[in-house]
Amino acid sequence: MRYSGNAKNVLFNVMFAPVLIEESKHFMHSEEFNLVSGDGSFLIGRLWKPAGNPHAVICIVHGIGEHSGRYDAWAKRFCEQGFLVYAVDLRGHGLSEGRRGHIDHISNYLDDISSLIRLVKHSWDELPVFLYGHSMGGNLVLNFLLKKRQDFAGAVVTSPWLRLVNPPSSFVQKAASVCNCFFPKMTFRTGIKSSELSSIPEQQKSSDADDLMHSKISVRLFTELNRGARDVLDRPSRFSIPLFFAHGTADEVADFKTTRHFSEKIGENAGFYGAKNARHELHCEPVADDLFFFLTSWISDTLKKEAHAK
Repeated sequence: MRYSGNAKNVLFNVMFAPVLIEESKHFMHSEEFNLVSGDGSFLIGRLWKPAGNPHAVICIVHGIGEHSGRYDAWAKRFCEQGFLVYAVDLRGHGLSEGRRGHIDHISNYLDDISSLIRLVKHSWDELPVFLYGHSMGGNLVLNFLLKKRQDFAGAVVTSPWLRLVNPPSSFVQKAASVCNCFFPKMTFRTGIKSSELSSIPEQQKSSDADDLMHSKISVRLFTELNRGARDVLDRPSRFSIPLFFAHGTADEVADFKTTRHFSEKIGENAGFYGAKNARHELHCEPVADDLFFFLTSWISDTLKKEAHAK
């Protein structure tokens, strides 16, 4: 079963008890940390730690052109529920080094995520870990699960880049495939507007004023992400851990129907929340409270099931 609409009706592919983890914790502090990826790339990460002992760890993977600092308010909400939250600026983003909007291969980003996961698993090996990917980050989280490892309690995927609403024309994509061989670093603007990210004026102004954001994408990066999306869409049966998908019906960046259909193909392991009239960044939309409720309820139920299985 599925859910679409407001918080009055709850319909998921896997039914769960909508009980939030006890709100007895309060946000304590956040800090930046250094991280080195497998090829030596220098990355900057962020950590949000609750005041008490955490229930679980959430690792956030951001979207294209943004950075982990944009999730500060969202991460603090999870801290108030007793979660420990980690995030990293992928290479070429935020405070991390690297050419803006370009990678040689999707494995570069997957290696960045691997470095973060190794740190988290080493530091908190006794805690269940959830991956959380938004937009491009959703594409990367699904590729990470497909190609690297699935030893996680679950994964959250919001507004993933699986299919774009307005992709380049077939002619442009054919030209890009040629350029990918000879001029892979050729860079274009993504064309994503802040008004497509959120309907809230204050959020739009914040995005436009953020000096750490960029709007660049190289021919190679576009090609790699598109190939990664096809890899994921072709293999729904390969995902064995619990997954929570969320997407807004008014998303003008990533295609809502593709996400919904993909979650249906995965089957009972996948829950889906369709946010009516919401744009691309659900956590920056009026539906954010509903999303947080359903998401944390799903995490709570997943942890209970994991505990009972043991």
